[in-house]
Amino acid sequence: MPRLKIHLEPYTDEIRTWIEDEKLTHKEVVKRLTEYHNVKVEPRTLRTFLAEANISTAGSYAKDHDLNARITQLHYRVQCSDTEALRLLAQDGFKVDKRRLQRMRLALGLKQRATALKPSEEGALQMRRELREAKRAEEKVEKMMIRLRAASKRIDAITMELASSEAANRSLTERLHAAERENQVLRMQARGHYDPFYP
Repeated sequence: MPRLKIHLEPYTDEIRTWIEDEKLTHKEVVKRLTEYHNVKVEPRTLRTFLAEANISTAGSYAKDHDLNARITQLHYRVQCSDTEALRLLAQDGFKVDKRRLQRMRLALGLKQRATALKPSEEGALQMRRELREAKRAEEKVEKMMIRLRAASKRIDAITMELASSEAANRSLTERLHAAERENQVLRMQARGHYDPFYP
């Protein structure tokens, strides 16, 4: 007896929302169809329907910019396996299962060649992380020192400018006093007599 064909077209919009907005996996979509609509469908049938309805799970993954960036970083810089990547992603607060991680990695064009880390390799991985963190901290300190040196130079320049201004003010004050004395002498001479002891 031929199997009855399951039509998912009435649930297209709902399935699209589950996948593209809520980012559910195929397994979760199958479970919801059973719970919400009493529709039992095989994952293969669902994948065929998604392809025909032009519903792409890769499109929803593309929206996870932070997660995509972290997966790419783990692939190229840490070079760890999917098992190790899942543990690190969980530490970073990302909730993702192994199957979804694999699909996202493939959607990003990242081919996994690394095997799971052995217990003896955990220490080396941790050491690489610590070295990278130490290097970042050293770079931050160096940048801060550069900024401090630049600020110190600006302070020195301002101090020299202030000192120069003070010297100029003293010179102007002395010239003003000399001009006042000269003016006083000229006024006395204009009166027809001059007594240096009685201005």
